[in-house]
This record gives sequence, C-alpha cells and structure tokens, in this order.
Amino acid sequence: MTYARTRAAFIALLAAAVVLVSAGVAAAVSGGGYQYSQMDCPVDGSAWNTPPNYVAPGCHDFAVNVESGGMHNGVPNSDNTRFGEFGIDQSPNNNGNPSFGFLDEVGDPGTADSPHSGCAAVNTDGTNGGTGVGCGNNPNGAGFSATFDYYAVYCPATAAIPLDSIPIPNHAPALKNCDSTQPIGPNNITPDTGSQSKLDQIATQGLVFYMGANDGLDNGEHDGFSGNNNTLGAQNGPSDGGAVILSFTPQDATNAPSATHPEGLADASLGACADGICFGASSQQQTVYQGCNADGLSKKAAKDDKCAKGTPQNDDVFHNNAPASTKASPDCNGGGPDSSETACYTNQDGSANPGGADAYRQNTPHNENVEPGVQTYQDPDPQRSPAAPVGTPGIYAGTCGVYVNDSGGVGSPGITGQNPGYLGGVNNC
Repeated sequence: MTYARTRAAFIALLAAAVVLVSAGVAAAVSGGGYQYSQMDCPVDGSAWNTPPNYVAPGCHDFAVNVESGGMHNGVPNSDNTRFGEFGIDQSPNNNGNPSFGFLDEVGDPGTADSPHSGCAAVNTDGTNGGTGVGCGNNPNGAGFSATFDYYAVYCPATAAIPLDSIPIPNHAPALKNCDSTQPIGPNNITPDTGSQSKLDQIATQGLVFYMGANDGLDNGEHDGFSGNNNTLGAQNGPSDGGAVILSFTPQDATNAPSATHPEGLADASLGACADGICFGASSQQQTVYQGCNADGLSKKAAKDDKCAKGTPQNDDVFHNNAPASTKASPDCNGGGPDSSETACYTNQDGSANPGGADAYRQNTPHNENVEPGVQTYQDPDPQRSPAAPVGTPGIYAGTCGVYVNDSGGVGSPGITGQNPGYLGGVNNC
C-alpha cells in the first residue's frame, strides 16, 4: 500500500470539514473516532486475503449515521438507536481493476470497484441497521428503507457500445462495459407506516452524527491483516480511514469540566490516518485506537490480544509510544502477501519479534487517545504501513498543554530526532 493509493479517506473527510465550516457550525472539531462497526462491517471485512468479488453483507466504505444513545470514550455507543443512515457499499478486492485518478484511484464506471450502489433508511423507531445488515428496515415506525444501484440502468444501456475498445490515457476517466458476471443490486423503496417512535430519547440520550470513510473507496483497496501469521488479534478493519463526529449529549451536561472533558453538552471531532500519518482535532478526549483487550473481537482473537504485563490502560497518541511506532519494521503491514505479514516478526532494529503483529497490539495501551485540541501523530496500529522515511512528529496543543515528540522510533527517526515532551513542563492531563 502506498500513500498515493490511500488518500481517498483524507479527501472525503477534508471535504466534509469544509462543508461543516461553510455551513457555519459553531463547534470545535476533534479526532476521528472511525469505527468499522459504524460502517456495518466485520473486523476482517478489509483483510487483504478477502476473495475477489466478495463483499461482506451490509459493509460500507462510506457511511453517515444519525443516532441517539450517547458516547463512550468520544465515540458513539455500539447499541445506539439509529434514526437515519446512508451508505456506499464496500467495493470488492479485485486487483488490477481499471481505474482513474492520480493521487487517488477510483474504479472506472462499469467495473466492480466503482462506487455504484448503496442504501438509505430513516425511521422514527430506529432503522434496525448494523453490522451484517447495512441499512435496516423497521415496519413498526414511520419512515422508509431504500437500496440503489445505478448499474441497473448503466449496464444495459451501454451493453451494445464497445466501450472497452476505446483508447483512454492512463489515469483518465473511462466508461467501461459491465462484465457479464457483475452483480447488480435492486433499486427499491420500502415505506414504513408504523406508529411507534423513539424520538423522545433524544431529549435524554442526545443525538450523534457520524460520517466515516476508509480506503476501500480507493479502487476497492483491501489492506487489513489476514488473521494468519500472528495477526488474528491485531485485525482492526481497514488500515486507513477517518471520521467526522458531532454529538449533543444532555445527559453529560452537568459533568464537572476537566482538561480532558472541558464540557459535556456538545462535542465534535475530525481526524484520519493514512500510511502511518495521522491528524486529529477534538473538543474532548477520544479513543482513536484500542490496543490490548480491544472491544468487539471474537473469543479466539481476544486470546491473541490479551494485555502484556505492565501495559498501561491509557496513553495519548501524540506521545508516539506505541510499539507499532517505536519498534515495528516499515515492512510490517496489512497489505499482503504473506511475506509482508511475516515481516512483522522482525523489529526496526533487526531483532526478532516472535509474537508478530499480535505482540505489538498486546503491548499497546487499551485506549490510545487524542486530547482536546489539535494533534499529529504516528498511527499506533501495526497495520499502518508507513510511507514516509521518517516518523510523523507527535505534536499537540490544547487543554492539556503543548507537547512535542519528534524522536520517531528505533529505526525510523523523526525529522529532528528531538523529544522535549511537554514544553515548559505543562501537563494538565
């Protein structure tokens, strides 16, 4: 995986930030809080060894959810009630798919990896959407559920035109003929006319807006760990992505303010990671990655992610202390083939790492947090596949003080190699 192939999530999120600012939203923005569960995907949905043409049921590369139920560690609760959702279906893992773009690649129209289908749902009683389902349907409430696929019109309309034989320069958009095996989803709207409603929850449990994107938008890129080669406990969805989150939580309005949570009524976050390079801006402390004892893993995977002795519960990502930042070889990544995963058995300095990527996660704090303010940092996820020859400086400015860590790690020096820490000794967190 290269930096040129993983900027789709960055662009989508930055565009979202521009929209929010231009719309006059009066709120600070924060770190990412991307969650594969909010994308309705399983933890291994972006594994590099996913079979060609396969898409996990309901999984999305881009998703927008509006829900109620509150936040935990700066991210939406997994059992929140969704009142509205929209998703672009995940693109399959098809190598060599025709595409266009320069810094980003998008599958050509007519090909399997072009974003062409998705869903939407709105319901007063909750949509019933989620992992394995995508946008749900609930006849008990009022609203609708819809699916769409523009290939239902495009494919038959272009079938008689020899689009594949028209010469097109590399990286230029090119219309293609649909393959005869190309699945085409339905276009339908199902109205829901029930009378039940949970909208009254908003007054007590708040309202959360989530928008997330990952590098599957980049021509169907799949670059997560396979689950083999001591990587089962390190699987964490796609390697690159980000999110925008806005939350209104009246249940937290009376909480005493602190450096990590200046206020509780309304918060916002924005952040993303690509190829080991991360940024985040936040109005509250937010967990952007879970290391050991991560939530949501299967029983088998959880056995490979038990916290190593002495691993702390929390750390700030801008400290750049995670083993993936300080020890992992740049050749350790989730992009496949097996040789790049087995490279996780060797540290940056050439010493052995017999526990592979699982060992890096086992020695990473359970909660890797961004703090209120703005920050840059190295991705603590061993799937990060760093592209730059130097480590991303850990720089922070916010309610916890001002911090600089540019040491970079054992085999990946920072730009200056300096780590003064909190400047002036300020550390309010």
